[in-house]
Amino acid sequence: MSSTQDPRVTVVIPAFNMERHISVTLRSVLNQSFGSFEVLVIDDSSTDKTPQIVKAVAATDARVQYLRLANNSNRPAVPRNVGIDLARGEYIAFLDSDDFWTRKKLERQVAVLDSYPDIHLVHSYLWKFTEFSRLHGLVHLPSPFRRRTGYEVLRRQNVIQCSSVVTRTSTIRAMGGFDERPELRAVEDYYLWLRLAKSHKIAYLSEVQGFYRWSPSSISWDEDWPLRLSLLDEMESTELSSGQPKFMRRMMRKVPLPPFSICISARFSATIWSYFSRVTFLPSSGKGISSAPTGR
Repeated sequence: MSSTQDPRVTVVIPAFNMERHISVTLRSVLNQSFGSFEVLVIDDSSTDKTPQIVKAVAATDARVQYLRLANNSNRPAVPRNVGIDLARGEYIAFLDSDDFWTRKKLERQVAVLDSYPDIHLVHSYLWKFTEFSRLHGLVHLPSPFRRRTGYEVLRRQNVIQCSSVVTRTSTIRAMGGFDERPELRAVEDYYLWLRLAKSHKIAYLSEVQGFYRWSPSSISWDEDWPLRLSLLDEMESTELSSGQPKFMRRMMRKVPLPPFSICISARFSATIWSYFSRVTFLPSSGKGISSAPTGR
C-alpha cells in the first residue's frame, strides 16, 4: 500500500449507481505501475450498493477516498468539479466509473507531462466494448501517426475520451473546470477540451490505454450529437466554414476520422491484439473483468 502523502496524480471518478462496474474500475487504478496517486470517488447520491463497495475498497487502501454529494446533480460535471477542487495532485486523471485502464496508463502519461512543460493535457485511446461484444474497438483504431490534438481537429470531432485524460491541475482549475450548465450535459467534457485547446497544447499517445464501456442507453448516445452540433454552431470556430450552408457544416462534423484498421502496421496491430487478448470478461452479472489488462 502506497502513502497518500503528496500524491503526484489525483484520479477523479464520478459515480452514480455503478455497483455492477465500480470494483473493476477501482482495481484498474490500484493496479497501476505508477503508484503516487490518490483516488477521489465522488458519489452523485447513488441509491444502490456503490457506497458500500467503494468504502470497502477504501478500508484496504488509504489512497482511495469516498465522498458523497448531498443531492443528485444528474450532471457528470458537478462531481468532477468537486474532485478538481479537492485534488492534491500535480496532475488530474479523469475516469468514468464503468471504464477501466491498462496497467501502465498513468506511468506513460505522467512521463509526457513531466518531459514537456508546454503540454497541458495528454490523452490516449480507449477500446470501446459492450456487454456482448469486444469487437467495437476495431472500428477506429488509434492513428500511429498523430501526436498532437489541436483545436482544428477538435472542432470537427471530439477525439478526446474523458477517461483517457491526464491534465495539469493548475490548468484545469484556471479553465474553471467543467461547465455545469444543464444544457451542456453529456458534452461538458467536449466543451472544456475545445476551450483548453484554444490556448494550450494537447498531446496524444497513440496507444490503447484503457477500455470504454458503451451502451445504446448511455447519455453520450442519446444526447451527445444534437448538443454537440448545437454547441459548435454557436462557437467562433464555425467561421472557418461559414460559407457553407448550416446543414452541410453539421454533416461534415458527423464524418469521423478515417479508420486506421486497414492501414495500420503489423507491429501496431499486434500490440492492439496483445491488449485485446488480455481482457477476460466475466458473465453479464456485471462484475466486469477478472483482472485488469496490463499495459506495454
